[in-house]
Amino acid sequence: MCAGSTFSRCRVRPSTRFVFLVNAAAGTGGAPRRLETLLAEHAEIAGRSRIVHSSSATALDAALQLTDDEVPVAVGGDGSLNALVTLLDRRGELPRPIGLIPFGTGNATAHTLGLRSPRVAMAALMHGETTTVDVIRTSIPRMPIALVSCSTGFESGFLRRYAALRYTSKQWAGWSALLLNASKRLRGVSLTIDGEPWVTPDDRVHNVGVYNIPHYAFGKVMWRGMLPNDGLAVAAAVSSPLWYWNLMAFGITVPLERNAGESRIPGVRAVRWHQAELRSPAFLQVDGESTDARHASLTIDPSAITVIRA
Repeated sequence: MCAGSTFSRCRVRPSTRFVFLVNAAAGTGGAPRRLETLLAEHAEIAGRSRIVHSSSATALDAALQLTDDEVPVAVGGDGSLNALVTLLDRRGELPRPIGLIPFGTGNATAHTLGLRSPRVAMAALMHGETTTVDVIRTSIPRMPIALVSCSTGFESGFLRRYAALRYTSKQWAGWSALLLNASKRLRGVSLTIDGEPWVTPDDRVHNVGVYNIPHYAFGKVMWRGMLPNDGLAVAAAVSSPLWYWNLMAFGITVPLERNAGESRIPGVRAVRWHQAELRSPAFLQVDGESTDARHASLTIDPSAITVIRA
């Protein structure tokens, strides 16, 4: 895509070939049809592209074979992008540039990259540039990489309930998951930051998590002052449901450097970190996907992926 040993901040070449990886389950499940409509509006890209359909990580592994001049493009949300990054990492192909068409539900990563809509993302494939993004490497075998977050408490409980019901009715699944988890608090969570205990099992918390990018779902900026490739992530502990929703509504400004100290607002603690260890009596979530893990060792891998941005 550009000369040299790094792809950071390089313009997309007009001759770049794309492979669109479609997750039919992303968002409302209409990704294949929506992609066809989008490509019909961009004949110049459609003529140098191909489409690969996948419904699971195993299917993606079997179907995705890339030539040296092809750029894979995840068509879906944060989970679809995570699956692509994880596969490329396992194959030793992670330096390859990656594209994203946001057809998912939350699309946190897409908003961090300025890809506010599928049409903006398609324009970026034609005229955008690449940038690097940090990733969080985890010790969870099924989810070894986190692009957005890893957390426990409200977020993991909500997502677990939602995943169990979403194919029956997304609206019912959302309300059911919210009502079941909105007021819960738990003890027994521990979070160690760069070797120092930061949340202890005696603390009573509503949600504890680590976050890799400034955006949350639906374009909400949660962590002001954070960059996606600054080599640091954010850890946040929220004591009560009230302060969790205040955080969701207003976000907070976090320290720009690890040694700048801890940022505090009532009911919310936040700090920057390089290495972390999260343990919980409840299950963890990674990038919006519920897991069966209750423990994760976490490490920042700076500028690990190269992504096309607007």
